[in-house]
Amino acid sequence: MKSSVHTKILLDDNSKIIFIIILFSQLFLLNGVYLLIGFLLLFFVFFKIQQPLKPSVFTILFIYHLLQIIAGVWLSNFLDKDIDYRSEFLGTATIYSYAGLFCLMLPIMIFQNNLPKINFDILRNHADRLSIYKSFRFYLTMFFVANFLGAIAFFYSGLSQFIISISNLKWFAFVLFGLQVFIKKKMLKEFALVSSLEFAIGFFSFFSNFKIVLIYLVFIFLFFLVKISFKQLLLAFLILIFSFYLGVKWTSVKGEYRNYLNQGSNSQTVVIGQNDAFNKLLELSDNETDFNVSAAQFFDRLQYTYHFAKTIERVPAVLPFENGGHLSSILLYVLTPRALNPDKKINESSKNATKYTGISYLGIEKGVSFSLGYFADLYIDFGLLGMLIYLILLGVIYGGSYYYFVRFTSNNVIFNYAFVSAIFMETIAFELDCVYMFGRLFANLIMFYLIKLFVVPSLKSYLSVSKQRLTNDNFVK
Repeated sequence: MKSSVHTKILLDDNSKIIFIIILFSQLFLLNGVYLLIGFLLLFFVFFKIQQPLKPSVFTILFIYHLLQIIAGVWLSNFLDKDIDYRSEFLGTATIYSYAGLFCLMLPIMIFQNNLPKINFDILRNHADRLSIYKSFRFYLTMFFVANFLGAIAFFYSGLSQFIISISNLKWFAFVLFGLQVFIKKKMLKEFALVSSLEFAIGFFSFFSNFKIVLIYLVFIFLFFLVKISFKQLLLAFLILIFSFYLGVKWTSVKGEYRNYLNQGSNSQTVVIGQNDAFNKLLELSDNETDFNVSAAQFFDRLQYTYHFAKTIERVPAVLPFENGGHLSSILLYVLTPRALNPDKKINESSKNATKYTGISYLGIEKGVSFSLGYFADLYIDFGLLGMLIYLILLGVIYGGSYYYFVRFTSNNVIFNYAFVSAIFMETIAFELDCVYMFGRLFANLIMFYLIKLFVVPSLKSYLSVSKQRLTNDNFVK
């Protein structure tokens, strides 16, 4: 029997009732209007952009951005304060962040909707043309290659961005293997093992890389999401509660743990062994902390509208609009290779954040970095309305390049879906400044395009169980 094509995620009747209750209950909370708008945006965009058996990378980008916006409202409510308690423009920053996120997602939703619809039969057909065992070996190879490249990337500053992009092939391999695991119902134990290993190893990095594998696991879960039931909502709620507890606990130990990792050297490096790091993490986890204080710190770290609000407060009242000069300097910096400009300075996000917020932040000399956020970067140049226009243009770049790689990387949809997951996942955070966001986006697009041209044909041939080309569905070019 041929499987049907699902063009949108379905809701059972109980789930619809729960969503309606959650939505309108926000009005009874402090700062309820801001919460209501956020949840309306969540329900509308999520069910438009997340379609069954299609990549979920921009669903994750949307949810991550929304969390960092709405967390500012949660922080205000947790402290029992009006949203503008830290800045008279926090409410404005929140509303325009919602609007900017919608503008960013609008072109992406259009491109996502224009991708050909497929059913599970087509998906399985494409999966059967790939070897799950070769895919697993490819992942294991890229695991070691990525660790090696990560260790040497910054010794070659002129090529570091592209070296990092190549190392992202590990996550392409991880998703490629994971999608086949759940389609073919094979090697589940191996996939669970490597996922657990990625999670555990992530704790031994300075930048909390344990979160990365969780994000890619969410990508795989959302990909197969066809219908939302009451049981799934209950499970999601329990996971959210558990994640919140872990997030608060991690916030309470993160500062001291990082100081231990770099041994007080004020650098973003790890200079101790994994056994010592693990023992220290267990020791810190046993320490008693004030949960309310840690929870407030967790919400404050998660939110990123405060910098936007402080920027609106100072521009143009204290500093004039840049009228494109700020973005032009960023693009010139990003697009000029260090090989052509040996004197190119290291990007110091904290200096930019200090200038436009008026808040004195420590910089790289102390081993820390505070970014302004790319919405605020665009506001500095063009004001609120101009920011929205440029976010639409950014959405076109995202959506157009995403559409191209999904359709034309290879003649196998599983391969292509995994490929795009590795390209765009680095730019999912609202807090990124324009230098990092554009830098990583451009480097990934260039490098993955070159990989598509010169590596994909041979790699695809190696991973295939047959060289026969797919011609029996309308997905292939």
